[in-house]
Amino acid sequence: MRRQLAHLLPLLLAACAAPAAIRPPPGAAEQAAAADWSHATTVTVTLDEFEFTPAQFTLHAGQPVRLRLENVGSRSHDFTAPGLFGTVALRPDTGQASPLANGGIVEVPFSQTREVFLLPMQRGSFDFFCGKPLHATLGMRGRVIVD
Repeated sequence: MRRQLAHLLPLLLAACAAPAAIRPPPGAAEQAAAADWSHATTVTVTLDEFEFTPAQFTLHAGQPVRLRLENVGSRSHDFTAPGLFGTVALRPDTGQASPLANGGIVEVPFSQTREVFLLPMQRGSFDFFCGKPLHATLGMRGRVIVD
């Protein structure tokens, strides 16, 4: 039994560890500084039990976006998208609470709204989900397309 626990303990500790920070793509700081954030397009995504609305949306590479995440549910949710956040530049004043510092996760407590100002830099299709236990399994999944 002790031997089994000895093998299981590192896995349990890794699951409880903070998510690893995401590095911004090369040139992100320069592109973010040059972007005209006053013309950012607003994309609103609502988080509810157990869905995102819309579950799929499109962003345009090189065009600033204000991603508005509104939790209209009765419990805490998050917007987890490490693939997307690994390919964007963030507005320079984002600071340490950025999704990059948090492993691509934006926590959205119930009845609250979070905004992320981002500049998509790479075309592609990126999945997002709610990382709370069982939320993604129950339908809180989606996709961002950057064209």
